[in-house]
Amino acid sequence: MIRPDGDDRTGAVMAATVPHTKDSGSALQELLTLPPGMENPYIREWKERGGKIIGYTCSYVPEETLCAVGDPPRILPVRLGAQGCATTEDADIFMHKFLCSYCRCLMQLALTGAYDYLDGLVLTSGCEHMRRTFELWRDQVRVPFLAMLAVPHCRGEENHFRWYLEEVSRLTDRIEGAYGWPVSGDSLQSAVRTHNRYRELVARLYALRAADPPRLTGTEAMRIAQAGFRMPKEAFNAKLSAALEELALRPGLTGARARVLVSGSYLDDPSFVEMIESTGAVVVTDALCAGRRFIEGKVDETAGPLDAVARRTFLRDPSCPRMVDGYAERVAFTKRIAAEAGVHGAIFTRIPFCDSHAVENQMEGRDLESLGIPTLHLERECFGGDRGRLKTRVQAFLEKIGR
Repeated sequence: MIRPDGDDRTGAVMAATVPHTKDSGSALQELLTLPPGMENPYIREWKERGGKIIGYTCSYVPEETLCAVGDPPRILPVRLGAQGCATTEDADIFMHKFLCSYCRCLMQLALTGAYDYLDGLVLTSGCEHMRRTFELWRDQVRVPFLAMLAVPHCRGEENHFRWYLEEVSRLTDRIEGAYGWPVSGDSLQSAVRTHNRYRELVARLYALRAADPPRLTGTEAMRIAQAGFRMPKEAFNAKLSAALEELALRPGLTGARARVLVSGSYLDDPSFVEMIESTGAVVVTDALCAGRRFIEGKVDETAGPLDAVARRTFLRDPSCPRMVDGYAERVAFTKRIAAEAGVHGAIFTRIPFCDSHAVENQMEGRDLESLGIPTLHLERECFGGDRGRLKTRVQAFLEKIGR
């Protein structure tokens, strides 16, 4: 429940300043090399100050509501990925092989201790794979706080939004009850402003990436975006603002063989983008849910904060392919960013058994081809491997389109 004041029922005090690392001399270099987990100084310092780390896996989890818990903030949301997972042999004991490798990697990393730093986890009903993952984390990992945020599959009616809003409110109540830290309207409004600023800055990063010539590679852009999921947004905003100044002074990247867009299933692995760029192409934009899609649309700062956050998160375009409606808006978004970045081709990736993207990739690929944008469809696993075959296919694609 959103309370009108910032009363802290525990009496615990946490420093109002955000965690920070020692000055490395380059904000850009810090963002490009920020490690995950407890090796990450921001995460380590947050926990040392008495804060909690709550992981999440889907862009339909509103970060603002997590960041607003406590005054000063006591919860740091961290988006969980599959980086660093080379096998799923432990997870496969509990999970069917026809569950996607992203879910199996999450389970593998949890079973082997990579996510021991988590104080909680929020999953969504994004797909049947993730719903099953929730059950297995509950039974096998037993993270201290575990919640499922139900997300409707349609957005066309007001009652769909009201259902989602009720789910978000219930999640907030559960977190308050678990930790005894309230969420006030003021703290949520502050989180809204911080996250809107975050979206502005990342949009500027994408503009530099899509420039002609680009100021950074797609690999660098993904590393920076991933850093934004692993540190307090206030600190990330400060670092990214400084990094943008560094990037603006860079000479453009010349001699690229082709300008490419990447889209498809969840992707958080910079080495995959690096593989594409090792062919001489440069990935100048993406339509990924942990990339360009994530920052689309701002929260209305003049409306009631909880309602406004929920509206932006649930109703924004482009929506996820798991939604029954919204294809026209999703493909229009992909066409728009492809035109803005002046791409020569698009690469769609799919994790095996990810049915939503299996269908969506083919539909969007068909519509891009009708505009004269060649497309390539790749199937990949989240735990890497087989990169030589994938690289060969990218090279053949570039030759096919005369690049």
